[in-house]
Amino acid sequence: MVGSSRADHETASVEPGQDLLIVGFGNDLAGDDGVGLEVVRLLRRWPRPSGVRVEEGGSDSLRLPGLWHGEARVWLVDAVVSGRPPGSLLRLGHEEILAVPQRHATVHHLSLPESLRWIFLAYPPMAAVRYELWGIEPLRVGLAAGLSPPVADAACSVASALRRALADRVSGAVGLPA
Repeated sequence: MVGSSRADHETASVEPGQDLLIVGFGNDLAGDDGVGLEVVRLLRRWPRPSGVRVEEGGSDSLRLPGLWHGEARVWLVDAVVSGRPPGSLLRLGHEEILAVPQRHATVHHLSLPESLRWIFLAYPPMAAVRYELWGIEPLRVGLAAGLSPPVADAACSVASALRRALADRVSGAVGLPA
């Protein structure tokens, strides 16, 4: 079951007219670490509103500036180890992401939040972007192909939730009820 750090019934929203970039991070050869990539692949199967791009970020979050084309909002999808049951969702808003401390003292393996802090220094325009993280708790991360069943289910759930949020954006843009 997918849980959330926010109210369970809260859904993400994008204001009509704002550009949005959705980036999935991960490594397909590291088991559940590939969940972010799977979510964006699922999203690519569905039509998206104008102004929404979906990209695979690979396993290096410092690639984000090369994927960014000036979007006002960036939604990130990645495996996040938080100690919750496998397949759980941890949604973090902009300030929550940036408040996560760097847990190790090497620049060779930066966490996503630490990468964002470095990106803001190197690419000041990206500091104005509003970020949201959709983190999925992995069952196994290591040399293995494919997602575990609870994480594969969570990938489908997150892709569906993102699709609903994008549909709400389209409805809001044309004045239709969501």
